[in-house]
Amino acid sequence: MKIDLTNIPPEGKKIAFRLEQDWWRPDFDEDRILGLKTPIDVRIKVYPAGNRIVVEGYFSVTMSLRCDRCLKLYSWNSSKDFKLYLSMIPFKGEAEVGLTEDDINLDFIDNSFLDSDQIVKEQLILDIPLRNLCEAECKGLCPFCGCNLNTAKCPCSSGYSTSNYQR
Repeated sequence: MKIDLTNIPPEGKKIAFRLEQDWWRPDFDEDRILGLKTPIDVRIKVYPAGNRIVVEGYFSVTMSLRCDRCLKLYSWNSSKDFKLYLSMIPFKGEAEVGLTEDDINLDFIDNSFLDSDQIVKEQLILDIPLRNLCEAECKGLCPFCGCNLNTAKCPCSSGYSTSNYQR
């Protein structure tokens, strides 16, 4: 959904919408989010603040992720509040830029329309864990034969055990 930023009243503009499971399209083949198990419920408030536009929002969804250790698919529940600052002044692209604390959530837009779908997509990606684990004690796969150590005893002749292998 495109939001016109030229006519935002001082008190802001509130938008609530739902994105269905088939909305999700990964950007890369190795994308960490494999799909959505539930629709994404989104609430966004957009309002001006000086020479910036503030986007405050919330989303709730259940995603399908793949465990980094055993490769099993599992569900990840995500609910998140977020806040972004947008500048409609084009970024000049200087070679070295020192970022301040206030710049971390600052984004530059080239036109007067905000793509809310792109914002939601970025926030979903930012909310998934750095290490996807189906459970905290996941034992993973045997590095020699590929056996899932959560569900079976390793049958290979390597003498591998989880106690002598450091991750």
